[in-house]
Amino acid sequence: MMYEGTVPRHLLIILTLLVLALVAPAAAQGAVTRAVQPGETIEVGTEPLILDLVNLRNQDTFNPVTELRHYQSDDTTKKIVRVVGVPNDGYFTINAHTLGGKYGRYFAFSSKDGLIQQHSITFAPAPTVTATESETTATVTTTKTPAETTPETTTAAPTATRASLPGLIAIVAIGICGLFVAVLRR
Repeated sequence: MMYEGTVPRHLLIILTLLVLALVAPAAAQGAVTRAVQPGETIEVGTEPLILDLVNLRNQDTFNPVTELRHYQSDDTTKKIVRVVGVPNDGYFTINAHTLGGKYGRYFAFSSKDGLIQQHSITFAPAPTVTATESETTATVTTTKTPAETTPETTTAAPTATRASLPGLIAIVAIGICGLFVAVLRR
């Protein structure tokens, strides 16, 4: 009698661990923090990037970076084109929407130290994902008629390919856990 009640619990624990093993890599896939060095060029796309901007701090005072400022013609004496607030310079999330299309050189700014001119980074647009070009060429030959005909060549349009989503793995894993819980309640 005791054996019958413990088998489903052990099975549930094993299956839960298996599901967590599937979900953990998918959840951690986009959570890599990238340490940024002064003068570095960072490609920014639609996917969010997590940056560590601590190396852009003033090395004498080590006060946190509170803003990234983009100046006209990369000249700090000219007009400020764009200001991006940095609430936490150790864990800063950015994407193309954050920049608003204003790519270029950004200078670190600290509310306590002011502009840190020697520490800047450059944001560049990330290359867009293009469809894999696979051309299919079909040649149509026709019989000769009194009017001269030439062979026609048609090219198929390239098709876009997408990678599977890590979120889909998490949803399936949660569904499997829910199924096991429902079976155990019977």
